[in-house]
Amino acid sequence: MTAKILTTEDFLLAAKRSEISTLRQLMISCDLVTRATELIHELQRERGQSNIYLVSDGRRFAKERDEEMQTCLTAETNFRQVLNKLNLDHCASSSSRIFSCIAHVLHGLDGLPAQRELITSGKIRAADNTKAYSDLIAGLLSLVFEAADLSSDPDITRALVAMFNFVQGKEYSGQERAWGLIGFTAGTFKDVLKERLKVLQEAQDRCFDIFNNFAHTIAVAQWRQVENSEATGEFQRMRQMINRYQSGDHLPTAISDVWYEVATRRIDSMQEIEHELAAALLTLCQQKIDQAEEDLRLHHDKLKSLEDIGEPPQSPLSAMPDASGVSVTPGVNVKLARTIYDLVQGQAERLERMSGELAEVRQALEERKLIDKAKGILIQSRGITEEEAYKQLRQSAMDSNKRIIDVAVNIISVADMLKGRS
Repeated sequence: MTAKILTTEDFLLAAKRSEISTLRQLMISCDLVTRATELIHELQRERGQSNIYLVSDGRRFAKERDEEMQTCLTAETNFRQVLNKLNLDHCASSSSRIFSCIAHVLHGLDGLPAQRELITSGKIRAADNTKAYSDLIAGLLSLVFEAADLSSDPDITRALVAMFNFVQGKEYSGQERAWGLIGFTAGTFKDVLKERLKVLQEAQDRCFDIFNNFAHTIAVAQWRQVENSEATGEFQRMRQMINRYQSGDHLPTAISDVWYEVATRRIDSMQEIEHELAAALLTLCQQKIDQAEEDLRLHHDKLKSLEDIGEPPQSPLSAMPDASGVSVTPGVNVKLARTIYDLVQGQAERLERMSGELAEVRQALEERKLIDKAKGILIQSRGITEEEAYKQLRQSAMDSNKRIIDVAVNIISVADMLKGRS
């Protein structure tokens, strides 16, 4: 039995089917991202309420915390259910990073019940509690980042980059709420706490700037509306109160309630935009899949219809290349050959265009990786925290009148050079 010889048409259609398969996997990743952002929001709320509970020695927010824990458990269940859609047996090598992120997140979620017990019994400090929740949220954010990094569609990658930076900015806002709450409840803001809050504010600005560059116009307009809202204005006034605080000043602890309320209103407004971004992302994925499936059907139908049309053999003169540059062997179906050429050429041009757009979007992801790598080098070599590492990067950039990414690249280059010498 003679084996079938695969043709140009076979590979052309296979390429489109492969694109559809990739988009469907990307759709699952985007669904996972959506559930991850929902879980992040609930963890942020639980973190804030747990801190109030801790700094008040369990006298405040006990009921609210209990209710939020139940809501958080529901969000966790929804997140875990999406994981069942992932194919762990037949996965590409590129999936290893996102699977590692998921393993890290699940480990953190498995330890959350013990964390909650420590809070209930008052056996953990608010600062340590904030760090524990923030580490778990950081793992979920890494998952969003990896989904963006693995996307091969420029439009979807752009949407994921916008979402990642918005959610990251919102997390910095949540950390600012948590640390500010500790200061207001204690009635004092030490210099180290004020500096921490300043770094978090600058980190938010950086994330929202990137978001504005990559998000669609409606989302950008919604965010501008939040930034110009009365709630944000009130929040900014409380920020100024912290900045003006001097050692020895007395702050009524009741202000902590006001801080929590205005910070929460701002964050809840962000969540509304987050929902819009998630819905738009899933809609975009479905549109891409529908378009690819329609393209496959049209390609298949067009090739099939032309195969059934018989044509007389060509003369040597008609076999000369036409204006399109297609040279057809005598006796071959001319319309079919030219249609295949047009489809192949169109596919190549589309892939080239997508590659250029994707490279442009990926620059933001690559810069994020380099800054994180530079922070890691500083953390390891100097024994400092992540916030201190970023502060040093920022200060060095200001002193040398360079961008933070340029400073990060220099640090990595020096570290690589020293490693090579050793």
